[in-house]
Amino acid sequence: MLATPKLTQIQELIAGSSREELVWLSGYLAGVVASQGQSAPIQAVQTAVATAVEAPAAPAINKITIAYGTETGNSKKLAGDFAAKAKKKGINAKLVGLEQYRLGDLAKEEYFFAVISTQGDGEPPAAAKKFYDHIHQGSLKLERLKYGVLALGDTSYPLFCKAGEDVDHQLHKAGGQRLLTLEKCDTDYELQAGKWFETVLQQLSAPAAAPSAAPAPAVAARPTGKKTYTGTVLANINLNDRGSAKKPTISR
Repeated sequence: MLATPKLTQIQELIAGSSREELVWLSGYLAGVVASQGQSAPIQAVQTAVATAVEAPAAPAINKITIAYGTETGNSKKLAGDFAAKAKKKGINAKLVGLEQYRLGDLAKEEYFFAVISTQGDGEPPAAAKKFYDHIHQGSLKLERLKYGVLALGDTSYPLFCKAGEDVDHQLHKAGGQRLLTLEKCDTDYELQAGKWFETVLQQLSAPAAAPSAAPAPAVAARPTGKKTYTGTVLANINLNDRGSAKKPTISR
């Protein structure tokens, strides 16, 4: 068994290594021990390396809300599939229908994803109408919200995915930040919707980028001394009055 200081060093090395580096390290250690005729001591290290290689990276975000507005059940099914995928990634996904969503929670949300269909003449589902009306009030402030909207519709209707477009627009108008652009799906939506949510998961797993500092404005150097200009005289005009004895001079 390794002493605590050595074990700590190995754990720190593993934590700071990429998958490729860990695979190389595992093979390297196996080769070193094999050359000495001792394979047992290396097993613990190889197990730790293998665990680090296989273990999924912890998500940068651990809590999101997935809300759905549905008339026929398609949005609900998609939202449920999304929540299951998020939980497999270690993300705590709250799944809720918009008819049950507490409107006062919206201003407290940090990551919010809506799956909503369009009915009739560009209308939201009846179950989502209360939420739809709420986000159209002018006083809503959602500065901390990061969101995405998946809209379901039918291109045979003129106002295709209009309800989803409205939700996306109003959340942004209230100060929300889009994590990704609005996705509009036709009746054959499964593959497109799945790719959209995979992009969502990638966004959530990526570490937040540190804001880049704006470059300091360049300070113009003050001119010192006299400036000397060179050039060719094209015309020589006497500006003195007639009869003046002064003659023009040209400095070269």
